[in-house]
Order: sequence, then C-alpha cells, then structure tokens
Amino acid sequence: MYKTHSTNSINSAAISQQMSSLQLDIFREEELRHNPDQLITSQVFQHYHKKLNEHPALIHALSSRKVKEEYLDQFNIGFCDRTMGFELQSPKCLLGSQNRGRLQRLGLLKDSGHEFFRGALVIPYQDNQGNIVGAYGRRWRHQRRSPSYHLFWNADQSPLFNEKALMQNANIILCKSPIDALTMMSAGVSNVVATMGVKGFNQSQLEQMVDAGTKCVSIAFDQTPEAQRYARLISQALAVVNISCKKITLPIGLDINDYAMLHDNVEAAFRTIIETAKPTSQRYAYLEKLHKGNFSIRIGTLDECIDFYLDERKSAGNSKRGLETSRYHLHQFRDYCLSKSIFKVSDLTSAILESYQFHVQKVVNPFSGFTISLCTQNERLDAVSRMLARLHYFGIIAEPMFFVQRDGVLH
Repeated sequence: MYKTHSTNSINSAAISQQMSSLQLDIFREEELRHNPDQLITSQVFQHYHKKLNEHPALIHALSSRKVKEEYLDQFNIGFCDRTMGFELQSPKCLLGSQNRGRLQRLGLLKDSGHEFFRGALVIPYQDNQGNIVGAYGRRWRHQRRSPSYHLFWNADQSPLFNEKALMQNANIILCKSPIDALTMMSAGVSNVVATMGVKGFNQSQLEQMVDAGTKCVSIAFDQTPEAQRYARLISQALAVVNISCKKITLPIGLDINDYAMLHDNVEAAFRTIIETAKPTSQRYAYLEKLHKGNFSIRIGTLDECIDFYLDERKSAGNSKRGLETSRYHLHQFRDYCLSKSIFKVSDLTSAILESYQFHVQKVVNPFSGFTISLCTQNERLDAVSRMLARLHYFGIIAEPMFFVQRDGVLH
C-alpha cells in the first residue's frame, strides 16, 4: 500500500488519480517520440553488455574458445546473469507493470518472470539501421530447469550477423552461429556472416545477399546429417537467385569452433578448408522460382525422383544398408512403371499405384516358388509410400498419393 500525505480519503483518491493521469500523459508523449519496443530492447541488451564486463571468467572462457576480446564491444555482446529484474520498477507501479508486460510480449521475459536468456552469453543481431531485431544465446553449462544450450530470439526475422562483411565482399562464408563467425574473424577471415542456427536461414537473409551483390557463398556448417541437410536446402535457394555455392568440409561431428580448438595455427587450418571448398552440385533437380518467397522443386523422371529421395534420406542419417534396401524396392517400382510406359512422376496416378499393389501381391519368390510374404509385400509398398510422401512434402507432386489397404497389405 502506498501512503499519501493527506488523511482525507477523498483527497487521497483525487491525488492518486491525478498522478496516474500525469504518468499516462508522459507515456503517451514518450511513445510519440520513440519506438517503445525498440527503446526497451536496446536498454535490455545494454544491460547485458554491461554485466558481461563484471564476469571476467566468462570473458576468459571466450578467449579460450579462440574468440578475441575486441569483438565484445564491437558487437555489443552481453551476459544474462538474472539481474535485469532488479533494474525494472516494481510490478505494482504503472511503469513497472508496463515495462514487464512489454518485455513479456517481446519474448525477453517469460510469463513466470524469468529472463529468456538467463545464464546465457547473448549476441544481438542488428538490422541496417542498427536496431536489435534478434539475438542468439549460448549457455556454457546445464541449467536446472532448462536443458537448452542454444537459445534463439526472433530467429525467423533476424538478418545476417556481421552484415558489414556482406556489403564489403562478393564472396562470403556462411556459418551457423555467431560464435563460429567470431572464431573465423579472430583468425583473420573477415568475409564471414552467420545465420541463427542451421534452421535460421530465412527469406530476408536471402534478400540481403541479393541486394549486396553476393556472387558466391561458402557454407561452413558442422559435419552432421541435420546440418548438411539444411546446407543443401540453402544451396538450392541460392541457386534460384544465381548465387554460386560451395561447401566447406569439416571433420565428422565438428563445427567451426570445435575445429579451431584442435589446431594451434588456426589461421593456416582455416585457410586449408576454405581453399579446398568444393562447389555444390544439384545432380537430381533444379529449383524454379514461382513467385517471390515461394520455391518449388521440379523433377522430371522417376530415376531423378528416386535419386533425390535417397540423397535426402542419406543426409537425414539413414544407414547404408537401409538405403540399399530402399533403392532395390524403388527400382522394382520404377521397372514396373516403365513397363506401363510411365516415365515421369507427373504421369503417376492412383490407378497405377493400385495396379502395382496387385502386382506385388502376385510376385513369386524364385527360390521357394511361392508368392512373397506379407512382410515383404509391406516392405516394398512402404518404400514407395515413403518416397511419395517426401515428394509431396517438397512440392514435387501436388497431391498426396498412397496405397490402399487390401488383404492385409498396409499402405
């Protein structure tokens, strides 16, 4: 309860109402002069940057990870030590509740009142006006109530990290995180930008590259199936806008920062993998731009569809034995389609699938002389169903296609 100087309850209410009206007038005036969301966002990240200087152990940890200290101020890097709540006014007052509500709406505060980046190193992403529109958080150790080591704020709307390099170089290197980009910059590689995670590449970043006149992009994602799958999708998007793409190959399971930690001469190590980067090739398909922001894969023959599907499954981490089994079953389906004069994926119909299903049920095992088992029938049809599902997912076929369950054979 707030106390007033007057003992008259009517006067107290009048003074309280007058003060509330005065505060509202001040807030309206501030909103006319500033963007309140951007203003409070800037203040939050300034607070994080100030707090980083109070934790020399964290600065030393960055240095041990091959990141120079000079970039801390240049990119306004900070640390969330859970003290922002002490800087905010009490939620019982109007200004405090308004600020906390705005931070919750922006996603910097959770509904519980905890900070989104609590316990994490914070690296902001800025647009071309210098406004902070996104941020990446990296925790160095496990949190009791949050197991996430990587935090992404506004990843779908964020531009590329280190946009100045994009404007100054026609050939750039694309990393998955600002930590990797800072590691390469510390080793003397200046033409480096970063998205926010392997899934963070978006349409605005693609437009940034086009506007900057980028000619070639070398993708330096970590050597894992998931990262390489998204690297391939990025290379396909770049091919649409006539930007050539290369792939920087790292040891299996390592990212740029891990690779730097293995070498004493980091500059020479990076020079080697950059010089040996190989152009990416689209062996099975090409992308056709239908309209702005919408890309569709166009594949012609069944062989191209099978190669595309198996390559995509290989990037997803499927075993070699599983891929060979799928290839055998899919080639059986292809041979049957060719016997029916079906050469293109666009010629596939439900009638063809039903006909192939009846054909599979009558296939005879040459060793036993009996029809193949239900398990083998299911396996053959399942391989085709999975391929058709992925082709529909990527927009190669317009409508989903599947087999009908008959006589115990599953679609």
